[in-house]
Amino acid sequence: MLIRNVDPITFEVLSHRLHQITREMGITLERTGGTVTTTQQHDYNASLYRPDGEIMAAGETYGHHVVCAGQAVKRILERFGKEEIYPDDIFLLNDPYLAAIHNPDVYIICPIHHENVLVGWSATFVHVSDIGAMTPGGDSPEATEIFQEGIRIPGIKLVERGKLRRDVFDTITHMTRQPEAVGLDLKCEIAANNVAKARLQAMYEQYGPELMNAISSEMIQYTETILRNRIREIPDGVWSERLTIEADGPCKLTLTLRKEGEQLVFDFTGTDKQVRKGINLPFHGTCGFCFGAVLYSLAYDLPKNHGVLRPMEVIAPKGTIVHVQYPGPISMSTTSSGFGVGFLASSVLMQMLATSEKWRHEIVAPQASHRNCRHSGVNQYGRYCPFINMAHGALDGNGARVDRDGVDSGGSYMSVPNVEWMELHYPLLYLFRRHATDSAGAGKFRGGAGVESAHMLHDAPEGKIRGVAYGVAGLRNSGHGMFGGNPGAPSVMVLLQNTNANSLVGANKSPVDLSEIGGEPNFLPYCNFELKQNDVLYMRVASGGGYGDPLERDPERVRGDVLTGLVSKAAAREIYGVVLNGEGCQVDLAATQAQRKKIREEELRGPQ
Repeated sequence: MLIRNVDPITFEVLSHRLHQITREMGITLERTGGTVTTTQQHDYNASLYRPDGEIMAAGETYGHHVVCAGQAVKRILERFGKEEIYPDDIFLLNDPYLAAIHNPDVYIICPIHHENVLVGWSATFVHVSDIGAMTPGGDSPEATEIFQEGIRIPGIKLVERGKLRRDVFDTITHMTRQPEAVGLDLKCEIAANNVAKARLQAMYEQYGPELMNAISSEMIQYTETILRNRIREIPDGVWSERLTIEADGPCKLTLTLRKEGEQLVFDFTGTDKQVRKGINLPFHGTCGFCFGAVLYSLAYDLPKNHGVLRPMEVIAPKGTIVHVQYPGPISMSTTSSGFGVGFLASSVLMQMLATSEKWRHEIVAPQASHRNCRHSGVNQYGRYCPFINMAHGALDGNGARVDRDGVDSGGSYMSVPNVEWMELHYPLLYLFRRHATDSAGAGKFRGGAGVESAHMLHDAPEGKIRGVAYGVAGLRNSGHGMFGGNPGAPSVMVLLQNTNANSLVGANKSPVDLSEIGGEPNFLPYCNFELKQNDVLYMRVASGGGYGDPLERDPERVRGDVLTGLVSKAAAREIYGVVLNGEGCQVDLAATQAQRKKIREEELRGPQ
């Protein structure tokens, strides 16, 4: 029996305590994990769920994985039934056709009992260092079906009544290229779930199941009620957006948002059929990325729970890129179609918010994320290691807002290890990591500048390492401009072969100028490649789009961007219409007014 009308102070204290449990789960993952994705990149999930799998509370974590972990709880309930779920059991699931997004996302799910009654669940995921796929690390550009993408487990007991099942643990880890690292990945998840179980059981012991059940129920009701009220304040309408990903030719993703009363309908009808390249996304992943877009726009200050899902409906035709059917490949889905769905959902939501005077101030120009790279090979210590090169990947520029610039290297979701940490652990030498000049979308308020980086081999025993190029591929995928703002520069990955980098280093010169580094450029699609001696891998992440007319930008702001290297003097003149003189780049106001008038007249005349 639920206790109704919980007093506000009790509600606030206990709901925040539940949130703090999820944060402590995340801290445990970071402190006990053993891979760059967990300890440095913070690529994990830590959440609590009600007995039926509804989201109770989520920490500082990925929105899309919060939804998928809830699906994992429901799949375990279906598979085992409450009669086979015992106190102190822990389950493992990574099947993308059931709950995960791709095979390296290993979910650990823990039932939580109070006096032998199931009262909730905790769930974590980490992106394990290897999963036994045809490509080290699990992102497999050459895979054409799920069977080539590694171990796939539909739900199994990893811990039974408090005892680790060593046979299961060893079977899983020994099917990977890095059994010790994967074993540590699994153990850090077990540790985080043990923390969650102890903390939640203590709350049930202190406050009783009636009050605790009432709190979790009212948390969801609170979020749902406020979110529905916010949606109702916005005029009804229909908004659409498209995105093309370059994989097996151009692959189109289409989304239409229909807002009716207090309901949001995300309709992906018109999206292309699934392809024989691992960019396909499971339906629960599509729902998760839409959940994340709503969470970060309309529900940014609300408790992260199932209440965000209730006003939403997602339509995704079966057999398309956003609702893959067995046995289509999915290994690169998160950073391709997944981020693509997140971009589309954010874009249509921003269009919707633009129709409301009350909510226009929440507009952020969306961007379609970035390319990424995974390496594998023998490191300087003679150990084989696959790893994600995240020394730049999440440093993309955020989009501009209605009243301020986007955040330079603000990041999309994750943290990034510093260069020294990467060089300490892996056989790499970074030539530079910096903001890319003229990459940010111009506008009255410019987008955030993304990062460009370049690295080469250093102390690699075999003289080479493997690479996998993945992420949202396509030269039109960047931060979109809004209300007259320009798009940001897209993300690219270029392998420069036979460069002068080693010669420059040998001559005690810093190889920071691409024209001096030289080499034969090869723009990388979704593919496997090798990084060899004298090769340099150049990567530039996406930058944010601008907001408003660039000719309306404060000239002093343009001058500041030139002085910090974010904007060139040429771009200041040709795009912003700002004329700067002398070494101090002083603004010539008269010349600036004349230049802006000239640009405006050329725009009105159109192409000749």
